[in-house]
Amino acid sequence: MKTLLLILLASCSAVFGHYNPKMRNNFGANHATFRINAGYYNNTLRIGNPNSENPAAYVPQGMLSSMRLNVESMVMTNNRYGFSESVSRNPAKFILGRVSYDGFTNTGLATLAFAKSTKCLTSLPIFGQIKGFWGIGATMRFKPNEINDKPSSNIGTRLSLNVYNKTSALQAETYVFSNGVIVNILAYRKIAENFLISAGVENNLPKLGLSALIGGSRLTINSQMHKRNIQVGMNLTINL
Repeated sequence: MKTLLLILLASCSAVFGHYNPKMRNNFGANHATFRINAGYYNNTLRIGNPNSENPAAYVPQGMLSSMRLNVESMVMTNNRYGFSESVSRNPAKFILGRVSYDGFTNTGLATLAFAKSTKCLTSLPIFGQIKGFWGIGATMRFKPNEINDKPSSNIGTRLSLNVYNKTSALQAETYVFSNGVIVNILAYRKIAENFLISAGVENNLPKLGLSALIGGSRLTINSQMHKRNIQVGMNLTINL
C-alpha cells in the first residue's frame, strides 16, 4: 500500500512540475493570497443611431463610473507545515474574502466564502488537466449613495472556479440573487511565453483581452460591449 501511494505521489509531482510558476502566481493559490484588480474603460465606438435611445442609457464618463475594482484575500486553514495546491488525500482549504465595485452599474459586492483546492489529476474538457480551487460563499450587494427598499434581495450566493495549467486558465464566478444573476467567466490561452489572449464575459458584458504576465502581476488591454458602446480599457492585477 505504501509503495502504491509513493508511486501516485511521484506521478503527481512529475505532472505538476511542468506548471509555469507565472500561471500559478496569477491564477492559482498559496498559503496566503492577496489580489488587487483595477480597470478603467472608455467609450471608443458607438453602434447604431445615438438618438435611438434615451440619453440616460449612455455610459457616464466620470472616473468612478468608468472603472472596476476588485480586492481579494485568501488564507489557508490547513496544511500549515507543507503546501501543495492539489493533493488527493488532503486538499488545501481556504477562507476567502472579496470586495468588488463596478462603476458602470454603481454596484458593490462583498463576499465571504470557503474555497478548496482541486484534487490531483482533475481535468476539464478542452483545458485538460488543471490545478486551482473552487469556492462557495455568501454575498451582499450594495449600491453606494442609494437606498434599497428590499435588503433581502441583495443577499445572495457566490460560486467560483479558478484553475490553470501551463498553457491555459479559467476564472469563473456567478453571483445569484433573487432578482438577478451576475456572471464573470474569462478563459485565457498562452500565445507566447509571457502573453495570453482571453475571452468571455465580465459582469454580464462580452469581453476580449490581451494580457502580459509580469512576475506576479498581469497587465491586460481589454475591449468590451456596454449598451451599444464598444469600450477599450486596461486592467492591472497584482498578486501577492
